[in-house]
Amino acid sequence: MGKDVEIRMTKEVNLKGYTLIEGFPGIGLIGTIAVGFLSEKKGVEHVGFILSKHFPPMASIHKGAPVFPARVYVSKKEKLVLIFSEFVVPANIVYDISTSILEWSKANGIKQIISLAGMTSRNVESDEPHVYGIASDEKIAKDLDKHDVKLVTEGVTTGVSGILLAQCNMENFPAMSLLVETTHGYPDPGAAAVLLEKLEEVTGIDIDTDALLKEAKEIEGKMKKMMEQMKVGKIKYQQAEEQSPMYG
Repeated sequence: MGKDVEIRMTKEVNLKGYTLIEGFPGIGLIGTIAVGFLSEKKGVEHVGFILSKHFPPMASIHKGAPVFPARVYVSKKEKLVLIFSEFVVPANIVYDISTSILEWSKANGIKQIISLAGMTSRNVESDEPHVYGIASDEKIAKDLDKHDVKLVTEGVTTGVSGILLAQCNMENFPAMSLLVETTHGYPDPGAAAVLLEKLEEVTGIDIDTDALLKEAKEIEGKMKKMMEQMKVGKIKYQQAEEQSPMYG
């Protein structure tokens, strides 16, 4: 795995033939909202964490328990692995975390990787955001085209999803990225719901996006609060380090 990243499982699960869906914070916080929603609504089991000494020094409080903010969940019924993060991955660790996810996927017999993310849109007046796709190979590209996903043929994709997709292409590992237009800075649960509807169409996974839309305001507030708390926590930690007395 990436030398500075560890995917640590707390439970043993046979993942051969599973699909891995990942979401990391980016434009509109789409990946975190979408995969986080799946982790809450699909009856999944929490089975592991992603750890690194380069991650922010903080833990999330989830259902009353302190947990690491980058987590791994499994749905045995749907044969899904969900990986998502509640903090923006530092640039210096993006390559290592992408490498770790791909190596871990191959070692565990994962059949494909799907990245969920947002993208800025010039068509801000559009009633319904469009979903675009990037494919690691021609077969997946044709499948996305069948589902009316407009393929991105030129441009740039960044972050964990971007590097992971490039690595999958280089190593002939089946992968795709689904990106939804968002006009918001963050967060945008409405766009995340549109993306999940397209994910349902492409994969056949049953997803109740109505629940996401009903909880949109609550999720938006929760995500804003979480990101603000992480910013404040990081600042306070840095201040504590700077102000801490030194003893010789």
